[in-house]
Amino acid sequence: MKRKYSSCSNNLKASRNVLRGLDYFQDKDIYCKLNSKFICEGDETIAMNKHREKLTASQNPYVLMPVLLLMWGSLAAVSKLLLKNLDSYQVMFYMYGIGAIAFFIIFVCKRQLRSIRSFKLSDMIWFLLCGTLTFLYDFFYLNALERVPAVEASMLNYLFPIFIVLLAIPIHKEKLNVYKLISIAMGFMGTLLLLTKGDFTHISFTNFKGDVFAICAAISWGLFTNLIKKNQMDQLTSTFFITMIAFVFALGANLVKSQVIIPQATDFYGVFWLSVSNIVIGFFLYFRALKYAPASLIASFTFFTPFVTLVFIVVLLGEKLTLTDCFAAILIICSVPIQKVGHFIRNKEASVIEIPKV
Repeated sequence: MKRKYSSCSNNLKASRNVLRGLDYFQDKDIYCKLNSKFICEGDETIAMNKHREKLTASQNPYVLMPVLLLMWGSLAAVSKLLLKNLDSYQVMFYMYGIGAIAFFIIFVCKRQLRSIRSFKLSDMIWFLLCGTLTFLYDFFYLNALERVPAVEASMLNYLFPIFIVLLAIPIHKEKLNVYKLISIAMGFMGTLLLLTKGDFTHISFTNFKGDVFAICAAISWGLFTNLIKKNQMDQLTSTFFITMIAFVFALGANLVKSQVIIPQATDFYGVFWLSVSNIVIGFFLYFRALKYAPASLIASFTFFTPFVTLVFIVVLLGEKLTLTDCFAAILIICSVPIQKVGHFIRNKEASVIEIPKV
């Protein structure tokens, strides 16, 4: 006869025995193993009580994340509007320029300049890599938006979660599982639908170069995210230097490939919005939400970003969604929650371990 054990209590005394390589607790104690860590009822109770504490609006993730989603979701549509009067190099120059000025003021006010003296060569190399990838992401994405409809560019760009998973294999030695494979397959099926417009016998691209740019943007962000996981430094310091390096690249690209112009008032408001929403305020809202809510809750909110993006594109740009576009978008968008479901199922299975009765 077997008994199921799903949690453990620190408040009960029990004798620990070893059976078949597993530790377990007798009597009313319940054994639990999750990711090689013991999860105890007392810790869960503390976490639940803390979560129940009344949060102010500036701390509540159900207030912070919807605001952040509106900011993130506007990127494609606002960028597409700006590209009518500005080229991609000018948009990046002003976007990163405003972000660099804002972060410099914050960095000085926080008295973080002294931290520069403690930087190692490895830190500087890491900043350079992340700053380069940040610049490349916007470079590829904006160039894609110049060439293909915003719906197509944004949905191809939302392949980045797939590339995060794929690149995590060589970088973090993570393993593939059946749920990740299903997620990857769904993402690439959606991509194929977007590229072929549903006609697999006759492949015709809206703009081959634009589609490649959108996919390259997704790869850049996937690589950037995996490098960020290795970050051991203060978030403000990291973001400041990454933004500064990206601005240097944007300045150089604008001087070589374009020219510095004074934008019209409406265009300036647009790049100001992109900078504030995606670089400055977006950064603080995201990490503030993470501070007061579980990462799993925040991740769940991000699943809605593509839907918000499509709403902005349809409303602001008037682009039409074909049936093929909708189906492809569903495949790509749903490929991310599939991984989340798989992670939940594995954790559920790990939290319930059957052991023989003593």
